[in-house]
Amino acid sequence: MKIKKMFVGFTAAALAASCMAISASATKLGDVAHPSETDEEMNNTYYAIGGMAFYMSQEWSWNQGEWVGISDDGKIVIEYKISPVIADKSMSGQGTLGDMGVMINNLPDNYPFDITISDAQFVAEDGTVTEFPEINSMTQAEEDPEGGFRIHIRPTDEVNEDTGEVTKKACPEVAGWEVPGAFNGGTLSMTIDFGIETEGGDSSQSDGNSSKSGDNSSKDESSNKDESSKKDDSSSKKDTSTNTTSNGTTKTASSSSAAAAADNTNAETGAGEFAFAGLALASAALVVSKRNK
Repeated sequence: MKIKKMFVGFTAAALAASCMAISASATKLGDVAHPSETDEEMNNTYYAIGGMAFYMSQEWSWNQGEWVGISDDGKIVIEYKISPVIADKSMSGQGTLGDMGVMINNLPDNYPFDITISDAQFVAEDGTVTEFPEINSMTQAEEDPEGGFRIHIRPTDEVNEDTGEVTKKACPEVAGWEVPGAFNGGTLSMTIDFGIETEGGDSSQSDGNSSKSGDNSSKDESSNKDESSKKDDSSSKKDTSTNTTSNGTTKTASSSSAAAAADNTNAETGAGEFAFAGLALASAALVVSKRNK
């Protein structure tokens, strides 16, 4: 019975360590819906996706731009002209901002999605340009409580009156735009890229991803080499490093780049599992030792 209990405890610890090593990631839209000439349902699901910009003044009257569909390569390009008449219906130059932004509808229920946002900005009627770095740095499209994926640009927080919880955070770049005369129209624009692969097999987010990871360019170059060059250069793939110890002796280590990459991967993904399993073994051994005594 003692052996069975120890085995069950060790197995549970190992499973827990494995679960901790697995990291959750966002869904790539192309894995769920994409342009297809053979799958009509998949094709219709993809081209149903689209979005529109919206605007509300401090009077909270809803206004929205035209519907913009998703392109073949997974981009939704928003450009919404907010006229001075919408911003201030009295035409006295006392326009205000309550909330403006973008809403993307008809996405599949596989939130969150990988996205890249670029060129998010607002150009006022007088030519003043306001950029939104936090929006440009977004990498995931999460489902909004009101439906779809939404980006809110507002000068003040939205607070739940009953709970006091902040349901929509203020955007620092537009602080003070709730004051009459601070907002009198302009153009809101941005590009939301879901990274769908094109006919050539390249993702529309390839440039952005390569700059973040730093590894894609080298992988692309190696994939273009033919088999003969791989065979001829197999010996040159080994990396030789020379380390000098404190007593002056020199140690030379030679290993293939593939083995080094494997070691790095194992070090990063396996450290948590080994540490957790080691603690479980030590705990189990201590329990058995005490019981034997």
